[in-house]
Amino acid sequence: MSKFLSCDWGTSSFRLRLVETETGEVCGESKSDMGIAQTWQQWSNTARPESERIHFYTKKLGEAIGQLPARIDVDIPLILSGMASSSIGLAELPYQQFPFHWDLKQMLIRKITGVEKFGHPLYLVSGFSTGDDVMRGEETMLLGFDLMDDNEKVFIFPGTHSKHVLVKQKTAIDFKTYMTGELFNLLVEKSILRTAFSIGKDETSFAEGFYESRNANLLHKVFKIRSRQLLLHANPVSNYQWLSGFLIGMELRDLSGADYPVYLVCGETLRDAYELGLELLNKNRKLFYIPDDVLLIKGHCKIAKHYF
Repeated sequence: MSKFLSCDWGTSSFRLRLVETETGEVCGESKSDMGIAQTWQQWSNTARPESERIHFYTKKLGEAIGQLPARIDVDIPLILSGMASSSIGLAELPYQQFPFHWDLKQMLIRKITGVEKFGHPLYLVSGFSTGDDVMRGEETMLLGFDLMDDNEKVFIFPGTHSKHVLVKQKTAIDFKTYMTGELFNLLVEKSILRTAFSIGKDETSFAEGFYESRNANLLHKVFKIRSRQLLLHANPVSNYQWLSGFLIGMELRDLSGADYPVYLVCGETLRDAYELGLELLNKNRKLFYIPDDVLLIKGHCKIAKHYF
């Protein structure tokens, strides 16, 4: 199969592309904020029987496929990773167990066919578990990274639920999840503090929040946004960046004292904040940035070459 459909359906985002199997070249794409969480809410509101769930989700996929600029033949397969295989996704698949050895055969990928009005063969990718933590989506991006050495390193995947993956001897041995993005969005959009924020750049306020995160009490310190607004008349951009620095600082402090290289895997939206945070934590640490789309497509191409 010379082309396939590559889809990453995350908690809060949706990315669909038509991809050349051999080269990884993107021939067309569709992106939206229609993540699995929002889709699940829409599905729940229908009150339809569980047996119809897969039809509801594949209809959403079909609508997105129809928005691609190229004509898509019905027999072109679709690789679907991310939260689509979760309990709130298209169909729940069990987790595979860490550690991960960069072996495609270790991953659980289920082929789904015969869905009414959706002719594309669908390959649904499951996630991994350590026993007390879980991931869905990041494993596909890890697969897309070509390990060249045995050195210890950590991958950071910022997002709604940020992931830190520790790698030793070409094996991903452990990972931790941080609700950094979700907590940030809840505070900025839905809390009593929501009127105190405005998007903008302010590295000084970011650094101030970052340093205050050291050994801080989260519940007490977050209220400082309110006191900054009322007593110091801090501007909304300053408050926004202070909170960003504070929460990212709390996430990254688990890396304090470690000097192994960091591979930051994300889009441009989060790149600056995390690069600044990592520099404030340890300016001498080796830091490499890789766009998440690059590893996602490479991971999907490896799956496509194996299955098609």
